Amino acid sequence: MGRTARSRRAGALRLGGGLLLLIAPLAAAADGTKAQEEGVKRVLARYERAIESKDLALFRSVKPNLTGEEERRLHKAFESTKTHEVTITVESLECHERSCVVKLSRRDTLDATIVSSFPQTLRLTQTPEGFVIDEIGR
Repeated sequence: MGRTARSRRAGALRLGGGLLLLIAPLAAAADGTKAQEEGVKRVLARYERAIESKDLALFRSVKPNLTGEEERRLHKAFESTKTHEVTITVESLECHERSCVVKLSRRDTLDATIVSSFPQTLRLTQTPEGFVIDEIGR
């Protein structure tokens, strides 16, 4: 959870407790694309940390347009477990100007039992402070 240790092997980058980013190598990526990739890594690490630490305020900073219903569901999910670990594997990343679409596989481990593994699609927008999540879909 929120550790700063990073290791790179076979195109993978592990951030924090279980955040594993597998991003296809971009051989001749422009500086802007590299900066976007780094920004995406940062927002995904905060997303993971918000879920694992059950921190609604942090989650709201990652997804500022969080609805009341989404917040109620998160609160209920956070209250229902003692521990929550998340492993994220990025399947694809597509960025255009100030937005990105991230297709990922997410595996959640609740109270030391793998509960589910599922795809997610995150739509991100770049703000002056960094990327935020606009939409979380499957």
